Amino acid sequence: MAKPKRKNRFKKNRSVNRGLLRRRIASGLRVLGGLLFLAATSAAFILAHDYFTQADQFTARQIEVTGNRRLSREQVLDIAEIGEDTNILSLNLTTARKRLLAEPWIAEATVSRDIPSGLTLRITEEQSLAFLEMENGEGFLINAEGRAFKRQGAEGVDGLPRVLGLSHADLPVAGQPATEAFEAVMCLLTLAKDSDGPLSLSSIHRIQVDREIGITAVAGEANRAVKLGFGQYRQKYDILKKILAKMEKDSRLNTFRIIDLFDLDRIVVTLASAVVSDGDDKEV
Repeated sequence: MAKPKRKNRFKKNRSVNRGLLRRRIASGLRVLGGLLFLAATSAAFILAHDYFTQADQFTARQIEVTGNRRLSREQVLDIAEIGEDTNILSLNLTTARKRLLAEPWIAEATVSRDIPSGLTLRITEEQSLAFLEMENGEGFLINAEGRAFKRQGAEGVDGLPRVLGLSHADLPVAGQPATEAFEAVMCLLTLAKDSDGPLSLSSIHRIQVDREIGITAVAGEANRAVKLGFGQYRQKYDILKKILAKMEKDSRLNTFRIIDLFDLDRIVVTLASAVVSDGDDKEV
């Protein structure tokens, strides 16, 4: 009896191995083709980037600066590190804005492109509200929000109210309530900023802080003092206007040295005289 023929398993295995090899080669070629395409695309992007960021037609020729009053146009451009040879496409707008905001006098800033050769810088400068003359001789400028935005010497602050009697511990810290002394100063300054009466911002020369009795404002050409104490500033301001209106009609009262509004139930006016006597104090 003839033996059945046995199948050649090795022949089948060789066929399977050749098919697997072909698939692997094809897969490798596809990967290689993808890598070459990626490399070519990257090189094209790099060449395009270099071309556009160095092309003369994208050099800044029209640079507009707005919002600057204290700072000159040249100062703003120097701070932003922008010049006439700046390529507007190579300029990092975010970095330029951060440079501007690092300047104490600049409160807000935007930098934008205007293709093909324009740049626009818009800034908002800080508005100083008062000068804080600290106990150790240091000085700070504060804005309407009560933020000490710049260290400042005593020179160059003419026209600003000087605040005396505060310390570094009174400077506001984010997330923490203001001290009573600092809050009193800000209440008065805010009220003065929004008014044109006897304690307007332009009329106040000095604000003296006393942690025990409150604040005193020295105002006007005659440097007269108004003792305000702590709290009720709006009410005290309105009463002060009435008192001054009454004093203008009475020649005996139209000059004074001090008005004490510490206690609204007992307002005391100290008249100006060469010799101070008990008769100089008048209750209103």
